[in-house]
Amino acid sequence: MFTTLVALFKARSESSRDKLETDNAVLLIEQKIREAEKGHDTAKRSLAGLILRERQEDTALKALITRRDDMEARTRDALKAGMEDLAGDGANALADLENEYAARSDALARTRAGARRLRLLLEKTERRLTDLRQGLITARSLEDERRGGTALHGSLGGLGALMEGEAVLKRALAVPDAGGFADILDEINSELSGNGLIDRMADQGFGAAMKARGDDILKRLKAGLGASPSATNPA
Repeated sequence: MFTTLVALFKARSESSRDKLETDNAVLLIEQKIREAEKGHDTAKRSLAGLILRERQEDTALKALITRRDDMEARTRDALKAGMEDLAGDGANALADLENEYAARSDALARTRAGARRLRLLLEKTERRLTDLRQGLITARSLEDERRGGTALHGSLGGLGALMEGEAVLKRALAVPDAGGFADILDEINSELSGNGLIDRMADQGFGAAMKARGDDILKRLKAGLGASPSATNPA
């Protein structure tokens, strides 16, 4: 049981961490780019130092070669002159110069190799930094899309409320009119009582209707106007 709880806690922690990283991806990438750029600049300065040392070693080596050639020529001249002791001193100096030349040559080779390796590393780092910067642009676009999606979700929520309101209105409008319902009920009652038949017969001119109607009154008034000459030809 304890092992299960630990596993669940770990899973939840990792899930929370992943969500936190996703929600703050842009900030994290920007921070990592700054850290990488700082290390990259340090490596550039180191490369500049190696290149400077390489040039200095190369200059010193060339100066050493000049000194060695000069000492060798002087030692030859001393031998030709039969000055063995002086030539011996010259030979010892040449030995020191040869040893120094070997040491400087080895140091120069190591410096050049180190500069070459560091340059290759910087080139790879520069490419990866470029990719990361481009990825940051993509991450920013995705973050903007997520923010837009949140706004769209809110808009869709408002649209849902609007649709629900329209549905309520539609149902309200679909409720039968109370007045119309009462009229229909009166018609049914009239039919059942026989009054409806009397009214239909009255409509056909057979007798008077049960109730006074506007149409009947209008007909009566028109008939009265037609029967009264003074109504149409006033003095």
